[in-house]
Amino acid sequence: MNTERIKEIQKETAYPDSISVQQALLKVWNECEQERVKNCSIPAVSSQRELLIAFADAINVCDGDKRKIRKLVDIYLKSK
Repeated sequence: MNTERIKEIQKETAYPDSISVQQALLKVWNECEQERVKNCSIPAVSSQRELLIAFADAINVCDGDKRKIRKLVDIYLKSK
């Protein structure tokens, strides 16, 4: 579920701006987010560097290029 899908659903209803429609969509949004978080696996890591690399990989920064991710993480850690 994303904002575009919510807008599509609202357009299909008779009263898209009604409180009940907005509450129902919010409920579905929250359920989808809870399910997504529940199904998310967090890799075991042994250091802050590995945690940052795993996080960057999970959110797919640097187009999944592991070398760019590691370089970005190392730059970040040196700045601390």
